[in-house]
Amino acid sequence: MTRRICFIDDDGRFEIPLFLSVFSGRFDVVAGTDLAACEAEMRRRGGWRPELFVLDLHYPTGAPDPEAIEALAATPPAVLDDRGELRAAYTNSLAAARRLRAALRAHGQGADGGLELARAVSERFADVPVVFYSRKASPEDVLRCLGEEAVVDVVHKPTGGTDAATERLTEERADAIARRFEEAVKAFEGDDWPARKRRMREAAAWALAALERFGGGG
Repeated sequence: MTRRICFIDDDGRFEIPLFLSVFSGRFDVVAGTDLAACEAEMRRRGGWRPELFVLDLHYPTGAPDPEAIEALAATPPAVLDDRGELRAAYTNSLAAARRLRAALRAHGQGADGGLELARAVSERFADVPVVFYSRKASPEDVLRCLGEEAVVDVVHKPTGGTDAATERLTEERADAIARRFEEAVKAFEGDDWPARKRRMREAAAWALAALERFGGGG
C-alpha cells in the first residue's frame, strides 16, 4: 500500500513543486505552505490522513527585515586564506555559520519556526510521526529536533548551486530519501519505539549540553 505523506514547506514556488515532482510517484502526498492549507486539502480528499509529516525546519518565525537583508548584501563575507592553515579554516567556518544565522534572522526564518510547526502538528495528529527535511540544519538544530517527542529523523535536503542542480541531485537521491521516510514510519509503529525515543531524547539532551559547555566546537 502506498504510504501517505504530508509535506509542509513555506516555499511554494520551488520546494513544494520539486517534492511533488520527485516523490508523488512513490507516495500519496498532500503538500502545502502551512498546516491549515494541508488540513483543508485532507478534508477535500474526504478525510485523508497522513502516516508521516515531512516538515521544513527553517520555517518562518516572523516577517523578513528588508534593512537587515540590505545590510547583509552590502557586507560580503571576508574569507581568510586557509591554505595549509587549520586555524584559518576553522575561523572561516565559524564566520560562515554566523552569517547563515544572520541571514536566517533577516529573512524571518529559523529552527524555532520548524519546531513550533512540529508541535502544532503533534497536537492535531498525535499518532503521526514527524521527519524534518532540511538543508540548513546545524548539529545543534538536529539535536533539538530529536529532542521533540514525535520527531523520528532529520533528513538532509539535497542542495546544488542552482535550482537545476538541486532538482538533479534530489532525483538522484530520491530512492535513499524515500527509504528514510519509510523507515521513520516503521520505527514509529514499532513496539520498541517509546523506549528508543526516550534514549534518543536523553542522548540529544546530553549532546546539546556538551555543545553548549564547550562552545559548539573543539
